This record gives sequence, C-alpha cells and structure tokens, in this order.
Amino acid sequence: MVTVQSGQNTDAWRILLFDSSGSELLVLRRSSGFCLPVLRVPPQERLAASLNAEAHRLWNVETVCVAPLDIPHPDRISDHPRYHVMEVRRPEELSRIAPKVMDVTALTESTFADIRDYLAVRRAMRLDTVEPSDSQGPFSEFEAFRKISDWVEQQLQPLGRRRDGAFRQLHASDSFTLIRFGTNDGAVWFKATGEPNRRELAITQILADLFPRHTAKLIAARRDWNAWLSDEIQGASLDSIRDPESWRRAAKSLAELQVASIGHTSTILARGAHDSRMASLLPLVPPFFAAIASLMEVQVRTKPRRLNAEELRATEVRLTETLHELETIATPDALNHFDLNPGNVIVCAHECKFVDWAEAAVGNPFFSFEYLLQHFVCALGDGAYAAAEFRKSYANVWRTVLSQSAIERTCELMPLIAPFAFAVTLPWNETHGNAQSQFGGLLRSLARRMHREAEQLTFRAA
Repeated sequence: MVTVQSGQNTDAWRILLFDSSGSELLVLRRSSGFCLPVLRVPPQERLAASLNAEAHRLWNVETVCVAPLDIPHPDRISDHPRYHVMEVRRPEELSRIAPKVMDVTALTESTFADIRDYLAVRRAMRLDTVEPSDSQGPFSEFEAFRKISDWVEQQLQPLGRRRDGAFRQLHASDSFTLIRFGTNDGAVWFKATGEPNRRELAITQILADLFPRHTAKLIAARRDWNAWLSDEIQGASLDSIRDPESWRRAAKSLAELQVASIGHTSTILARGAHDSRMASLLPLVPPFFAAIASLMEVQVRTKPRRLNAEELRATEVRLTETLHELETIATPDALNHFDLNPGNVIVCAHECKFVDWAEAAVGNPFFSFEYLLQHFVCALGDGAYAAAEFRKSYANVWRTVLSQSAIERTCELMPLIAPFAFAVTLPWNETHGNAQSQFGGLLRSLARRMHREAEQLTFRAA
C-alpha cells in the first residue's frame, strides 16, 4: 500500500480508519486474510499531522486522528505494532476508497492474518468489554473533532469571527489534543491536556491574566475538557531564527517577565506550578542521589560509563554546598519555564511571548535562563563574545534587582544547579532499581552533567 524509499527512517502505524460514526471500517483483503492498512511516517514529527498528511497523499481523503491504541500480542512475546484510530471527515469518502461493505459481525479471529488486528478492531468498535480507564478521556469517542469544531465556532461567534474551514491537527489522544483552526481574522489554537499536565490550563489562565504582554491571549476555556482556546501569536518561533539580536530580545523578554512575576509567586504556585524554591530543593538532594545510584547499577550499556559511588557522593556534596551558597545570594523567587525550548518562544515585532506552560515553576529565575542559554549555544555556537552578549541582555534587566557580583556568581553556579532543578520535576523517585524506567536514561545523563559541572566548579575554586 505504501511506497517508502530505501533507507528512509519511518515508523509503521496500523490504521483503523472509520467513518465519522464509527460504524464502518476500512480493512484490506489479502491472500493470508484480512489486515489493516499501514501508514509510514517520520518518527520525529508530530504524529497526528503526519498521519493525516500521509492518508491524504495515499488515499486523497481528509482525515482526523482519534487516539493511539495499545494492542499487545496474546503470547506477550511477539513484536508490538503501533495502532492508531482515525476517522474520515466526510462519510462518503470511506465508501469511495472501499466500495464493498460487509457486516462486522462476519469478521472472526480466523479471518484475520494477524490476531492483533482482529483484537484492535473489536477494541476500537467497542465490541469487547472495555475497562473504564480505557475510555475516560473526553476525546475517546468518534466525532470528537466535530464537537471541538462546533465549540470553537461558538466561542468565535461573539467576536465576529468564524472558521474558514482550514485546520491542522498536531496531537490527538483521548485526553490530549492540539489543533490549529483558521478563521476569517487570523488563526486560533485549541489545546486540551490530561494527566500529568492537567495543571497547564490553570497555569495558562493565571499567566494570561497577569502577564498579557508575554503570553498568548485566551479566548475561552472549557473545564470539563480541561481545554482552552487562544489566539495565534503573530511572529516566528525562535527555533526558526538564527539572528543573535532576536535571541537577545528573547533573553531580555524572559527577564522582564520574571521580574514582573516576583510579587505573584504564591498565586502561580497555587495554580500548580512546580515548587523549585531553595527550601524545597535542598531536602531532595540525598534521596535523589540514592535513586541515581540505583539507576547507575541497573545500566546495561557500558558507554557512557556509570558514575561510581565515590563520584556520586562528591557530586552530591558539591551540589549541596552550591545550593547553600545560592541561598545566601537571596535572589527573589520568580516564574520559571522548565520547557524553555526555542519552539516555545515566539519572537514578535517588538517583544517575545512564551507558550506551553505545563512545566511552569517558581524558584531562582536563572534556572530558565540557563536552559535558554544552552539552546542558544546549540543554535548559534559557543563563541565567547556572542554568549556574553546574550547573557548581558538577560542580566541587564536583573541589575535593577541584584548586584553585578550576585548576577555573575549566580551564572557561574547555574550549570550545576539548573539540571538538578529540572531533574527533580521528573518522576525520579519512582525509578529505584528499575532498568526499564522511562526516564532512567535521561536522569543518568543529567547526573553525569552535574558531575562534570561539579568538577569544573571545584577546579575553578582551586
């Protein structure tokens, strides 16, 4: 069904393509039995957008994604194919692709080439008893896209705006979704989040109220979906820009937002932001390094090498000392963005705005700047002059609050402390001795980085 160039890196997804009511499904007849169609998409791109684009390329049909489906093989040994439920926007398009129709009750396990396809069909069509947790999300049912579209239209109407029919779906699951809708006056974004990011709605709302200059404008929210609608920001994301001046503007805007947030930290914490204040970080150091020691013991690969007990202990001691030193500088706690990748920074005509606040935190503001600085180095190189100018754009704003010596020392300590502040927002305390931990590799990598930075601090001090 799909032609892929030799050597092309793609992921294969078995597709359950339904009509909009979920009563008709596309299956393919092969000599070995019925099977589901397969779409191949690049692994590093937005899945929903890629699947919809590939369906349009292959079948000339407009689709929306519903949700991925997990179907393990009954023997629990075979490989684990990926499944995704999709639906066509117009019911007649499914009959155009496959004009022959048969009753789904005529499909049996033996008529399928792979039993997992049969199990996927039964699960998607609700023919089997489904555990309540399998369908709790507000978008797990068919026609969810139509419900979302209708709601968006209702919110736009009082503003004198209407949808123009264009849309781009970037993410789809039973509780997470991200869709861009075109309108007669710019575009809007619909976003809904489930666990573990349910807090993003409350955080987004309070930041939009407090700091409209630096955040997207909210149009409406719907709590039963944990969803909101916002205006698209007119500008370009920082990941598409290599102009140093734009990056410096982003650093300055970040500092201005953080300084403005100093008097609002209690409110932001109450909405669900991570607590990354010194008093919260210091008690986590010993148990965190105990978890890292456990993760090092279960590391399978020989490279990069494991950190031994002595190295971990030295890093733990140096980190504790550094946190105490940072505490004495008495930098006021402020708003942080712990997912401050360049894609979440929008450069506008005269300022920058910041989006995707699921990983908002309150703590030392230089945490976020250290993350942005690392992205700056990756994007524009590590030239000393360019990095110094970038740092100056951020520091100049903070000179109204902190002394120059305090800023300089904080910047020296951040390469060690910032990775730790980020690491403890992950489920590190659920990883003890778990070789299959989802975050094990990332946590070990962060620990190695802290070890290197601790050695550098010790070397410079000597």
